[in-house]
Amino acid sequence: MKLKYEFAVREIIGEYVMVPLGAGALEFSGMISTSETGATLAGALKNHVSRQELLSLLVEQYEIDEATATEDLDEFLQQLKNLDLLIE
Repeated sequence: MKLKYEFAVREIIGEYVMVPLGAGALEFSGMISTSETGATLAGALKNHVSRQELLSLLVEQYEIDEATATEDLDEFLQQLKNLDLLIE
């Protein structure tokens, strides 16, 4: 899976935002507020990655258990799906 459009991820005063670039800015107007975890996942989703790769990234980077990582990952992916921003 990967993001449908290219996004720039920026930290602004402790908050993270995803801003579409190029053609994506024409089709998806606005920006997405996210957490540091979401910013990490968005960075990984610039390329095709598997769900398992994303899960491993969260477990390793944030030193959390797999159950917590799974819950966070599923929530973030569902939000992207709801916005039609994910190519599976």
